[in-house]
Amino acid sequence: MKLDRINLNILACLQENARITNQDLAEKVNLSPSACLTRTRRLEAEGYITRYRADVALDRVGPVLSAFMEVTLESHFPNDFKKFDAYIAQKKEIVSGFMLGASFDYLLRVVVRDMAQLRRLSDEMLGADIGVIKLHTLPVLEDCKVFSGYPLEALLAD
Repeated sequence: MKLDRINLNILACLQENARITNQDLAEKVNLSPSACLTRTRRLEAEGYITRYRADVALDRVGPVLSAFMEVTLESHFPNDFKKFDAYIAQKKEIVSGFMLGASFDYLLRVVVRDMAQLRRLSDEMLGADIGVIKLHTLPVLEDCKVFSGYPLEALLAD
């Protein structure tokens, strides 16, 4: 499936408001409701839309400490990365993770209640048999810009 301007507009609108009704979405992208629904379902089926979710105001939930962790593994065989990936996948406190080509191997974003919980998570990671040789933690003081969607038009521009 090739992304045309209409598909791109559908993605952009859904990225901004995933709860938009099909009727309103159709109006925004200048399609009939049935054509819009067909395109949206196809975007889902083709894997362009992977899920819908709500952005939660964490500061309203309770005390929160967000941090980044730079993780260096002891060795770099494919199974070492698989083992580490499997470990972080089951840790709810680790909300996102990236394998990098840098002076460290992974950058993780973690969200915990407080410094004590962050310390426990760090100790667990260092004590687990997952190959972590170095862990550098960077507490977030303030979210200056939160994720609000991908720059779809800029990614597809010639």
